[in-house]
Amino acid sequence: RSESSVYYYNQITSQGAADQSNLTVDFTVEGDESDSVNDVGYSREDEAPELNVRIDDSENDEENAVRFRGMNQNGANLFTEEARLNNDVSYTAVSYGDTTTGGSPELGVFQQDQSDVETGTARFRLINTVSTNIINGVFSLDLRYNDADDGTYFATGLGLGDATDYQSTDAGSLNLVVVRNGSEPEEEIDRVDCSLSGGRAYDVILAVNDPLNVPTNADDVDGELVIYCHPHERT
Repeated sequence: RSESSVYYYNQITSQGAADQSNLTVDFTVEGDESDSVNDVGYSREDEAPELNVRIDDSENDEENAVRFRGMNQNGANLFTEEARLNNDVSYTAVSYGDTTTGGSPELGVFQQDQSDVETGTARFRLINTVSTNIINGVFSLDLRYNDADDGTYFATGLGLGDATDYQSTDAGSLNLVVVRNGSEPEEEIDRVDCSLSGGRAYDVILAVNDPLNVPTNADDVDGELVIYCHPHERT
């Protein structure tokens, strides 16, 4: 039988915690046959572990429900999420949220676009794991390319856990400007960059650089955000 692939990234923060051990997650995908990975710390440039799960109860049923679970090192549940996955399709799963500022961590599950990418170009989507609930006065984010005019955004109103549509761009350096949504004149929050190879598709995760020291005021965000550009596995 066929399988689905799930690539897991952990972007959970813990404002003011003493060390990053509080962020470590044991992650499980529960399907017809389950798969899991333990001790996943805060994800940075490292590529995600791949989990494979069989989900088809019937040869005529091309999609089925699975349950995702994340546990901390004390065995407490961090998040539970259900989703329907398609066979022979790859997904990106990203956990986000802060453990010390109220609320609970959550998980976003995003289907990957595995179609071919033209040589010399790259395709990406951006997944936001920066909690605007923590940053006072910033309710959501707008994004534009560094060389685009003010107000020319490829995504607007991006909240925690949101993902943009896929974008096509030239291969090479990806330079983005992060803007406070709806600000006039434009209020730049930060600038972030990474490198994209030609002929590849990417999940670009917007995150904080230090998960134990999350900026809490808009004036303090500059230089504190990063993007991690993770290429999709070739099929």
